[in-house]
Amino acid sequence: MSLEGRTVAVLAAGGYQELELWYPVLRAREEGAGVVIVSSDPDGVDSNLGYPLLPDGEADPAALDALVVAGTVTGEPAYSAAQSALIRAAFEGTARVYSVGNSAAAVRRSLGAERHERWVAFESADDLPELFGRLYRDLSEEGLS
Repeated sequence: MSLEGRTVAVLAAGGYQELELWYPVLRAREEGAGVVIVSSDPDGVDSNLGYPLLPDGEADPAALDALVVAGTVTGEPAYSAAQSALIRAAFEGTARVYSVGNSAAAVRRSLGAERHERWVAFESADDLPELFGRLYRDLSEEGLS
């Protein structure tokens, strides 16, 4: 199975943790998914190590199958109002939400919920293989809704 025909958005804020962003982006693309990177600033953001990231633009929440919310190295990520709205809209639709690292607090605030079966939080970049494995299994299921 592959992720052909699936759409995944990945959110980034200034100071993003490089692995938390690029691991799911590259793995999803490798498996055939369409991936959209959405940053907190439409002109782009820099990673914790200063690597610039130019976003792909905006994501249509109705078209998303999954939303990965990458964390930052220090402090809680400063997601934009548009990114918070995307988290809510994707979740209220049919998308699965995956947070990693310190992004869980922002997701929790955006959703107004502690946990839900369509939101899975992972502790750190060490959990990225598990995060992607879960995303792959979730999106590979027949009749995912």
